[in-house]
Amino acid sequence: MVGKDKQEDDNSSDAEYSPEELEQLVQEKDAEIASLKEDLLRKRAEFDNFRKRTRKEQEEFRNFAVENLMVELLDVYDNFERAIESARNTDDVNSVVEGVEMVFKQFVSILEKEGLKRIECEGEEFDPSEHEAMMHVEHEDHPDNTIIDVCKPGYKLNSRIIRPAMVAVSKNTSSDKEEK
Repeated sequence: MVGKDKQEDDNSSDAEYSPEELEQLVQEKDAEIASLKEDLLRKRAEFDNFRKRTRKEQEEFRNFAVENLMVELLDVYDNFERAIESARNTDDVNSVVEGVEMVFKQFVSILEKEGLKRIECEGEEFDPSEHEAMMHVEHEDHPDNTIIDVCKPGYKLNSRIIRPAMVAVSKNTSSDKEEK
């Protein structure tokens, strides 16, 4: 009976509205739906514009960051040109080497200022997150997995590894002899 009473209540609520009133309600709801659709389209357009603007700002930021680095590297470029010209006009090899070393130090200083750091690892234990083993070398003077030679240095930019160090890693032969 309870279900039947509820059904009668639902039917009676429909009966409370005249066909004109129902038509008016439908029109109001249709207008509300149309308004919500317009709002949704407007929000989508705003979001698309925001995304495009953000992409453009990121691109401009990258370009600006690269521009600042390039301005600093232009001094190094100019100094290398001067060093080459000087080398052509002198027989004093020591002064040429000294000039190139000065330019190299300037270059390294700029890179370090930008957050670049060389991974110093000779004599350290091999760490696959920072090093790439190029070869294993049997060596009785070093414990296993010790870096005994750096074939190509690795670098970090701030705390991120941008190139792992390529290294030769020891394989201790004295432990093999003891086991036999």
